[in-house]
Amino acid sequence: MIITTLVSYAIGFEHKSHGAPEEIADPTTRSFVTGYIQTDAQIAALGSVITARAAALRAAEKEHSERAAVNLSHQIDLLHIELASAEQQNKKRMHQLRRVSFERGRAPEDEAAMLYLAGQVPAGVETDGRQWHIKKIEEGALKLVGGGDVIGKVPTGLPAFRLPTLGLDAILSLLSAALIIALVAFMESISMAKAMAAQSKQRVDPNQELIGQGLANFGGAFFQCYPACGSFTGSAINLQAGAKTGFAMVFNGLFVAVTLLFLTPLLYHLPKAVLAVIILLAVAGLITPAALRHTWRASRFDGIAALVTFVATLAFAPHLDKGIMIGAALAILLHLYHTMSPRVAILGRYKDGTLRDAKVNNLPASDVITAVRFDGRLYFANVSHFEDAILEAVAANPDAPYLLIVGNGINDIDASGEEVIHHLVERLNENGTVVLFAGLKKQVLDVIRATGLWEKIGARRFFATSEQALQAIYSRAEYAGEDDPFKPPPRSNSLATRLRD
Repeated sequence: MIITTLVSYAIGFEHKSHGAPEEIADPTTRSFVTGYIQTDAQIAALGSVITARAAALRAAEKEHSERAAVNLSHQIDLLHIELASAEQQNKKRMHQLRRVSFERGRAPEDEAAMLYLAGQVPAGVETDGRQWHIKKIEEGALKLVGGGDVIGKVPTGLPAFRLPTLGLDAILSLLSAALIIALVAFMESISMAKAMAAQSKQRVDPNQELIGQGLANFGGAFFQCYPACGSFTGSAINLQAGAKTGFAMVFNGLFVAVTLLFLTPLLYHLPKAVLAVIILLAVAGLITPAALRHTWRASRFDGIAALVTFVATLAFAPHLDKGIMIGAALAILLHLYHTMSPRVAILGRYKDGTLRDAKVNNLPASDVITAVRFDGRLYFANVSHFEDAILEAVAANPDAPYLLIVGNGINDIDASGEEVIHHLVERLNENGTVVLFAGLKKQVLDVIRATGLWEKIGARRFFATSEQALQAIYSRAEYAGEDDPFKPPPRSNSLATRLRD
């Protein structure tokens, strides 16, 4: 940084000047610039009108003047449409103007000179030999650049302490935007923190991150700071530089304070390209194709979400929040899609005595029991899939009088899931099929007990393990035969005796 700053100063790396629309020789380009300036003035005027109408609207709402409030609200909506159209026009104009190259007649850079389109300089006109571009247009004046971008003037001094002036109207108008900013900022911060924690092998506490971010913004409000979150580039550079603890940011703050107080004039000629290289080198280390390949192999759904988020973040840069929001929305949709059709296995007894997927292991069906295992949370999105799978399993084995639902894989159940179980038990009981449950977890049993379904089904139909359920069924005299593949090995079982009695 020191070397490139000195070289930039020595060779005059930055060349900037100013101009006016009338100094542009080409009439079409001059008209284009004039149109931009006129539209820019229109945008400023529309902003002032919208502010005034918004104040009038709040006053009308306080006075409960509904007719005036509706009228003003309609006017503000129309003004916003007009403002958005004007801003879009100027955005397109500036995009085209920045692609135009000019050659400038010879004159000192701080003095006026004619601007000609590159390659269209009249014969006999001497130029300064540079290519000039319009950087921006402010207050009707052209800001021209003929060299490289440098940091430029950085304001000196620390921000002053000042209590924020907030009234009820300001709070109400800012509340919705503040909630969105807080949500997106936290999502952005925690995403970056997890990526960096994976490299540094540290643990990230999202609750602590949220508290820290909130306190930082609360304190910054007293120094006219804008809402902020953890800096992706700053954190990456810190990690690259070898920072280990939070005290690295404390020292960073001290260095920034010293720089703002004494060193800002020395930064004027620092090329922006140098800062870009520092950031790119630091951030490049966080891009790990191997991690993406590992995610894809582990889960296609996670791999798709990661890949789309990565591409969207690059496409919308520097607006990282849009890429993160797209990734979050896609992850939710993929999660719902994945959990809408969880795996349902028809079970059979394997040669080692355990219950396994009959289709995978080519196991015979039983004439006594239809055993089904549901692998997933039972909630509103997949209750219909659960119901269809159970009914199909019963229909495929109509001679079996018992249905055993093995619930080891059901981690949670909501009201919709409980209701479907209730209806299934009633329907199958009417058809002569006895429904038994085995291996249900505590959180599932708590819901069943709380809704009264436990008493309706009967406590004797719930078993801690599938082995106990099978032992209880086959202890009955009519199922004492030896030819059924579900029949467990003979052993003493007091629970089966109690059920038989």
